[in-house]
Amino acid sequence: MITIISSSNRKGNVTKLVAAAYKDKLQKKYDGEIKTVYLENMPSQVMNPDMYVQLDDWIKDVRDNILAPSSSFVFVIPEYNGTFPGVLKIFMDAVSSDLQNNVFLDKKAALIGLSAGKFGNRVGLEHFSTVLNYLKTSVYYQKVAIPNIMNYIDGTLEFEGTDIGKYLDRQIEGFLKF
Repeated sequence: MITIISSSNRKGNVTKLVAAAYKDKLQKKYDGEIKTVYLENMPSQVMNPDMYVQLDDWIKDVRDNILAPSSSFVFVIPEYNGTFPGVLKIFMDAVSSDLQNNVFLDKKAALIGLSAGKFGNRVGLEHFSTVLNYLKTSVYYQKVAIPNIMNYIDGTLEFEGTDIGKYLDRQIEGFLKF
């Protein structure tokens, strides 16, 4: 199973559109199960001082029933203040608070960054790679940075026939062999 993590908690975020477009592309080349976790659904009570002692039910469910059985992950990460969103760090802290049951240990991850600006969250992808490496997750070398994301949205999100669409296709093909 591959799990896609849409790493924004803003209402109406574009990240979930990119995650859905990636899932559509992935389903054409992968016969296994694909699940998506939307961090906008993460309850606000997750962020409390006791999150490392008593996990929220949503976090437990995601950790035990989605992340643990997954062999690979795809993180779709918007740029927030020059790096990845704080909600993604909180999520990673919460689901990996029990390092003896590390749901990311010896698994694989692909990264897609997006931004309204011209760099596509390249810095955030490198920062997040460090977090995954700490959790002993292998990060696929071909990260896709999508700059100027709003240029691809006109009622819907469309990457077909664009360089970004080609990069995503190449990443999927390589990641499935990784």
